Amino acid sequence: MPGKLRQRRRGGEGVPADRPQTSILPLLEAAALASGLPRPFDLGRELLAAGYFDLSLLNQWHLVQDLLFEHAQDLADPWPAVEGLGFHPEARIRFFAPGVLARLFQDRPEEAIRRLRPWARDSDFRVAEAIQAFGLRPQAQALGPATVKHLMPWTDDPSPYVRRAAVEALRPRGVWVKRIPWTVEAPAKLLPLLEKLRYEDHRYVANAIGNTLNDISKDHPRLALEVVGRWMQEADDAPLMERISRKGLRTLLKDGDPFALRLFGFAELDLKVKARLLNGKEVPPNTTLEFELEIDNRGSGGPANLIYELETQGRNPSRPRRKRYQGGTLDLPAGACLIIALRERIFDRRATPLLDGPAKARFFLNGEAVACAEFAIRRSKAAASGRSRKPRGGSGSKTTG
Repeated sequence: MPGKLRQRRRGGEGVPADRPQTSILPLLEAAALASGLPRPFDLGRELLAAGYFDLSLLNQWHLVQDLLFEHAQDLADPWPAVEGLGFHPEARIRFFAPGVLARLFQDRPEEAIRRLRPWARDSDFRVAEAIQAFGLRPQAQALGPATVKHLMPWTDDPSPYVRRAAVEALRPRGVWVKRIPWTVEAPAKLLPLLEKLRYEDHRYVANAIGNTLNDISKDHPRLALEVVGRWMQEADDAPLMERISRKGLRTLLKDGDPFALRLFGFAELDLKVKARLLNGKEVPPNTTLEFELEIDNRGSGGPANLIYELETQGRNPSRPRRKRYQGGTLDLPAGACLIIALRERIFDRRATPLLDGPAKARFFLNGEAVACAEFAIRRSKAAASGRSRKPRGGSGSKTTG
């Protein structure tokens, strides 16, 4: 994470916005009453007046945080009420507390960081996302590089959730959060924090370290390669170094960066590869594509990093849509001929439904383009005329064998 809250479900939809049938508003008013916020039973009315149910999920979250903060401002000392929200037994209520705290201490970012730390031990994934996104990232925007100094004590916390928050909050890009300009422009300032945690033994924290390095690699690839390469040489006893390294350089590996490939032992190969789409030459949207790769290794054996790219029609014919996927590592014995099966689902998205037209699947091994399968997407007339409801699809699944 982040992204966990917005993860794609089987139907191709993200986590849905709050709806009247299952709304959190009654629970929110009860929690506000229990924590001592003034006018707790006005919250629902005020949210509805602001068009709460017509907003996107992210805007709903911000609106709730804004109103809770406004109500807290009526108290001589609003902190006890806000703290009560942060320790509420229901995680969906605790989720809003970091954003309220950030507003309450917007002129005292160091104090905000100090008060967030006890909440950061929360093991609920929703609260973990709120801590870094709504609690810590605003402080990083305000404090700039000095944030690293204030978060260094978090790296010694016994809780992996606290350690993870310290790293995740400073990711240069993130997934559904605003970028932090100073971390994008000068990511080397994050290295003291990352160096402190490179021997991390908890996967939750290791994932955050790898994700941060991957963010760095998109704007500063040489820095990410230098850090990961040095760590791989120096940290033989680091329990999760392989995980951190592969996550940290996954974008460079997908792009076929030669330095990243060599770092993981992916050498040049002598291959003859044929790709076939088993579905036929035309497929409808919301289909699982089934590919078969026939790989004839005419050279020496070794590992092969498999990447595949799906290209579909864009609204501008000269600018097709492309997306790359990691297919895993294949073991290619010398002189062997292998058959590899791959599956990937293509589906309509609400903002960008698939368009009829030519499509391609390109396959790369160790950075080299080795095969291509051409096909076409054709939507039936009945489906096209009835596509007024929200399209359904599925998250990509792939198997190699």
